[in-house]
Amino acid sequence: MKLKKTQVAHFRKKLLEKRRQLEEEVGRSALYGKGQEDDSIKDLGDQATTAYTREFLFELGNGDRRLLKEVMEALRKLEEGGFGACERCGEAIAEKRLEALPFARYCIDCQRLVEQEEKAATG
Repeated sequence: MKLKKTQVAHFRKKLLEKRRQLEEEVGRSALYGKGQEDDSIKDLGDQATTAYTREFLFELGNGDRRLLKEVMEALRKLEEGGFGACERCGEAIAEKRLEALPFARYCIDCQRLVEQEEKAATG
């Protein structure tokens, strides 16, 4: 998929903005996880709530880190070539899909297949 210069600039801007948002989220969850709270002065309910919140933010952080990695890879492809091509079949990813998910790795058909394979592997 050969992009025009205006399209490259457009997708670069979208990807850089997403990267900035994710870096903020990852940083925020890392800071929260490092919070030094004295659990000895809390009752068991407060301790459980704090533990749940930490675990939730840690999981959110893991998802954000994975997404950040995908955004960085999309930026690399944008600079070096290969942006907008499905990693599975090599066909062009639909422009509407790239508008919604500029870091998409697969065309919609291959994305469905990947999700089905993941479900079968874990189910």
